[in-house]
Amino acid sequence: MPSKSYAIQLQDSTFKPYVAFNMLYDSNFLRLSNNVEPVLIDEKSDKNEFIKQVSAGFDMDWTISRQHIIIKANANQNWFQNFTTLDYIGWNTQAQWNWQAGNDLNGEIGYANIQTLGSFAYLNTLESNLQNNQHFFANAGYLFHPNGKIKLGLFRNEIQFNNKSRQFSNNIEDNAEFNLQYLSPTGSILGLRLLLTDGQYPQHHFTASDTQDNAYMRFNYALNWDWHASNKTHFDGSFGYIHQHYLHLSIRDFDGIIGGLNLHWQASDKMLLELSAIRDIYQSQNLSANFLLIQGVGFNLIWRSNRHIALKWLMSYQQQQYLGNVGTNVVDFEQQKDTVGNIGFNLMYSPSDNISIGTILNYEKRDSNDPFRSYETRSAGLNLQATF
Repeated sequence: MPSKSYAIQLQDSTFKPYVAFNMLYDSNFLRLSNNVEPVLIDEKSDKNEFIKQVSAGFDMDWTISRQHIIIKANANQNWFQNFTTLDYIGWNTQAQWNWQAGNDLNGEIGYANIQTLGSFAYLNTLESNLQNNQHFFANAGYLFHPNGKIKLGLFRNEIQFNNKSRQFSNNIEDNAEFNLQYLSPTGSILGLRLLLTDGQYPQHHFTASDTQDNAYMRFNYALNWDWHASNKTHFDGSFGYIHQHYLHLSIRDFDGIIGGLNLHWQASDKMLLELSAIRDIYQSQNLSANFLLIQGVGFNLIWRSNRHIALKWLMSYQQQQYLGNVGTNVVDFEQQKDTVGNIGFNLMYSPSDNISIGTILNYEKRDSNDPFRSYETRSAGLNLQATF
């Protein structure tokens, strides 16, 4: 939901407590196909849902000499009008220390924990998709030359599902990364990034008859850049290659070229235009594909008439293909191909420095060669937030 808050600066620290109330209507919350009767899926006769959320939290930004500490915490209660079994308590917490030692050595150490309800775009059934995501990270960068920096980092991502039937998909990834960057005098950055990932599904005990693996290694090589063409225009993005190797089932291995490009153009003091393009590959945990190839484009237009009113218009389009050889011998088997389009409007109004009101309208449609995977949905939301 849209949200915005303001803060009072006190010397070298900022503390912003806030409360918020959100309402969201979704015409097809479980992302069901028109070819599926809702009563067959969830014992409900309606696809739509109305959600109410009450949340409270704070943002703290603290500077001590050259050390910078950021702490954020939010807890929220969510009520569902139709699918009441999905009611849940969520949270979003983050603690980060941006450390500096001398003039040439710095880095970040931190932890984040988020508990929220995941999307039903692939689940398509009334089954709890409550998940807890943890992120641990630490890195250090050394400025070995006025225009050269080397950065090393370690981080871990953990995803755990609350529902026992979904804990088979619990995932842990340990990552190590190496970055070599050129820093231009104009503020542009050109870098080389190497990322090694050791992943596992701890709840999956592999047997010889399994068609899905429980451990893998992933290698990602990328060229990154952030080019400031002018005061109003800059480009950022990456271009690279990814390869994933499974521990037991090499037939599920996949590789490919990945990349992304983003254009940011400050057309005027009031208008920001953002264009993006992406080609990415994700592992696919199903019986018909090794990986999911996503190619798409996006458009964002942000217009701020004054300090009280802002409007955001966004559009995106993606092609999603499930690919790879999983050893199927089914005659006339066709892997799933989807196209997903999205358009949305977000209006934000701040009548005072500590009150914000946000509204959102959104339309999303997926077309698939599998008639039971196509859907469309419309949503509308309202957010009220007060900062103290």
